[in-house]
Amino acid sequence: MVAFTIGRVVMAKMTTGRPLSRNTLRARLMHIAEGDTVDLPAGVNAEMALAALRYLPALPEVSRFKG
Repeated sequence: MVAFTIGRVVMAKMTTGRPLSRNTLRARLMHIAEGDTVDLPAGVNAEMALAALRYLPALPEVSRFKG
């Protein structure tokens, strides 16, 4: 179900013509998990989005300054 959920969210995002990154994917899944139903992809619900978030790797803390 995780692959289905991520696939549905990615496809819905791609149809909007807006940029897609792992940050925007994670943000969209978080909104859905919190109950946001605006432009909700067919067959996806809050529980599925929360499960998908658990499988995505955590985003590393990246410093803009090296040294």
